[in-house]
Amino acid sequence: MEVQATDADQGENGRVLYRILTGNSNNLFSIDRQSGLLTRGLRALDRETSSSHVLEVEAYNSDEGSMRSFVRVIIYVDDANDEAPMFTQQQYNRLGLRETAGIGTSVIVVRATDPDTGDGGAVAYALVSGSDRKFEVDVSTGLVTTVDYLDYETKTTYLMNVSATDQAPPFHKGFCTVYVTLLNELDEAVAFLSAGYEVSLRENIATGTEVTQVMAQSADNLNQLTYRFDPDTSPAALALFKIDSVTGRITVTGLLDREKGDMYTLTVVADDGGPKKDSTVVSITIVDENDNSPEFDITSDTSVDIRENTAMGKKVAVVLGRDRDAGLNGLVNFTLVAGNMEDVFKIKTVNNTYGEVFVNAPLDRESVDRYLLKVRAIDGGSPPRHSDHSLTINILDINDNAPVIESLRGYNVSISENVGGGTSVLRVIATDQDIGPNAMLFYYITAGNQDLTFRMDRVTGEMVTRPSPPDRERQQEYRLTVTVEDDGTPPLSVR
Repeated sequence: MEVQATDADQGENGRVLYRILTGNSNNLFSIDRQSGLLTRGLRALDRETSSSHVLEVEAYNSDEGSMRSFVRVIIYVDDANDEAPMFTQQQYNRLGLRETAGIGTSVIVVRATDPDTGDGGAVAYALVSGSDRKFEVDVSTGLVTTVDYLDYETKTTYLMNVSATDQAPPFHKGFCTVYVTLLNELDEAVAFLSAGYEVSLRENIATGTEVTQVMAQSADNLNQLTYRFDPDTSPAALALFKIDSVTGRITVTGLLDREKGDMYTLTVVADDGGPKKDSTVVSITIVDENDNSPEFDITSDTSVDIRENTAMGKKVAVVLGRDRDAGLNGLVNFTLVAGNMEDVFKIKTVNNTYGEVFVNAPLDRESVDRYLLKVRAIDGGSPPRHSDHSLTINILDINDNAPVIESLRGYNVSISENVGGGTSVLRVIATDQDIGPNAMLFYYITAGNQDLTFRMDRVTGEMVTRPSPPDRERQQEYRLTVTVEDDGTPPLSVR
């Protein structure tokens, strides 16, 4: 602006000069001494430092003169958008934000100021980078909130750049960083490295033997994992195995007997104290050892009776043997190891379970009437195990032998005539190798006794005279035929 003063004097006394007396700190303004034109100085104005300036301008004639006049000049500085927004902190930290924080959780408030006025001092906030679409900032308030679920196991820290922009050209920007760390929580599932384990163990293995080691992991990795058997695991399995709660090693604690159980299923639970446990199944197969000998069933024949004329190849006895082992160890074969003189019998194994005894040679009760066989059941193990069973075979008689009279040449006897009735003449003696009824002999006079002079006891074979005595003058010689017959069916006889 230009200030102007008048002086009514003439000449030099009327020449007015101008100068700034006060208010011109830092020489922000200057005034033309002659014309009173007030201009800006060389230094820039700064409204944010001082929005107005009050200058006292003096009009005078000369430095020595006492005639002076003063005027107050007020200069208002209008704002120009020359300041950039400035955050209250270069970095804002939110440490330990829970990873389970829900969407919309407040994280932190950033604040920037701009000393400009109007739109030049209005600030709008924006996320520039580093949020991974997990956070947003309110454009007006600077409140940073979550817009997606967080996961410590995916990412543990976020370093975001936030801008603050004023709202007038040339749109100055200020920047800060927001550092967020997540707090790990037990929100991740425990997971076994294998969905299942399969193990084979030999029976009778020593207690303390390691079966297998199960391993699980948790992405949280906060607490020590612990292992345990599920309570619903069968009591039989729990009695034979145990698990180390820290290492997950499963060991044998009892006597494994395949014959009592050939398969065990253990359900193992892994727990880190969080809500999401995991389980796996350990399947244990018990492999057989040849620790059982074959056993003969009570239904096996122990004594049988067969006729001596039983045909060769006929089955006469059956034994039943079982072995509680498995595989080759449980396959049973039968042999005759004693009592089978001259291989009269043979045994055939059927389905590795039955031993069928057959006649292998002609039988003769008169030679051997009883066989005491020892049947051996042998399993297929290595080395094999066996058991023995006694089988008695009684040979029953058939009428296959005719009576034999001791005197092969017959009998020659002399008696006196006129002897009394009942006088003993001789006794015919015969034998029969058969037994029972087949060896019961009956004696008959079957020829030469037409006049019935003699009588024979059919049981004892004794021949005696009848009451009418023999008469030499009537007949001086008798040629009697005696028949000896057994009681078999059909009967056999000899003369």
